[in-house]
Amino acid sequence: MVKIINLIIAIVLLNNILLFPQSQESLNSLVTEAIQNNPQLKSASQYALAKRQTINQVTSWDAPQIGVEFFQSPISAFPNPLKNQMEMDYSIQQMIPFPGKLSAMGNVAENNANMYESQFKALERKIIKDVKSTYYELYLIQKKIEINEENQNLLRKFIEIASKQYEVGMGKQPDIIRAQTELSTLINDGINLLKEKVSVEAMLNTLLNRQANSKFGNTEEIYTDIPKWNYEQLSSISFESRNELKAMNFNIEMNRSELDASKLEYYPDIMTRLMYKNMVGTNKDFWSAMIGVSIPLAPWSAGKFTSKVEENQLNIKSAEEQYNSMKNMVSFDIQDALVKIESNRNLVELYKNTVIPQAQQTLDATTAAYQTGKTEFLMLIDAYRMLLMVKLDYYMSVMNFMNSQAALEQAVGLTISEIKEKLQ
Repeated sequence: MVKIINLIIAIVLLNNILLFPQSQESLNSLVTEAIQNNPQLKSASQYALAKRQTINQVTSWDAPQIGVEFFQSPISAFPNPLKNQMEMDYSIQQMIPFPGKLSAMGNVAENNANMYESQFKALERKIIKDVKSTYYELYLIQKKIEINEENQNLLRKFIEIASKQYEVGMGKQPDIIRAQTELSTLINDGINLLKEKVSVEAMLNTLLNRQANSKFGNTEEIYTDIPKWNYEQLSSISFESRNELKAMNFNIEMNRSELDASKLEYYPDIMTRLMYKNMVGTNKDFWSAMIGVSIPLAPWSAGKFTSKVEENQLNIKSAEEQYNSMKNMVSFDIQDALVKIESNRNLVELYKNTVIPQAQQTLDATTAAYQTGKTEFLMLIDAYRMLLMVKLDYYMSVMNFMNSQAALEQAVGLTISEIKEKLQ
């Protein structure tokens, strides 16, 4: 039985080595790679650039129209208008918008482009948070695998101790079987952890635009502490830095520009036309010119323009309320992240400085007591399980603490280092 278990252990360890490269993966390098290669970010960037190109489109005049008119051609000449025709008219006409209309539309397009650029930056922050969160999850799984391997070695030591105790008549055979069962459970857990690791790596590869089955090396130590900021400090800078708020503010300005542009639609556009009349067969050619204006407030067309003004006024109010709603959400995100940071910081310190050392001391003392026959094997297994649980809880707290930091960065719209600079 022991040989079979050792064979399984060897196979699992070999697979772990093959699937677990030893090179270290830097979080900063992965964030940079995601910013450069993430297809969702690339798409958003190109779309924002495309919106920027609309500014020249809406601020340019309509193309002029050039025409030739065959005037007073006899019916007998059909379908050849040049046969026996009496007059040819050459014209060019241009629609001239009322002064201020194009610049108003340019303001609309510029604010719209700025809105999409801010949305792109907001998406970039989200992708960075997703990369960090997935990296922290990979870190946790790798730590679980390390702990699993350590505990497999510990269980093999327990099997050896129980076997020696049994040989000298101080132990029981069920103790050996119980330790072997615990070891088999750990081996099964290790296999499941490797499967979980592959799944998390696939998610990280997706964010980085790598092949889904690409492997990652060891993660670096992720724990970094931050100052104990309060809500008042962070909320003031978040309203200026959060890209979602910037995008909504540009949306408000865009609607205001649309309102200005719609009010200018009350004023007429000007149509100009210049024509040269070629009188065939005579020396009396003529020039003619035409100037016309549109009448926006004609009874049958006024509703189109007045309704547009009212629509834009309502759009402004809607955009302002969306902005206020987003400010409330930002406030919640900051407060929620601060609470989680503080609670997880306390858990990390508690496990690191108190719970894990106590659990380790308990296991050491219980192991020594079992070797001298002063305690039962079940007490040894309980002490081992307690140490295993608190180590896993510690690394879970570390992951949650760093995830809370990533959530705070997204909530404020700045990295931790940028927040520190702002608050100096």
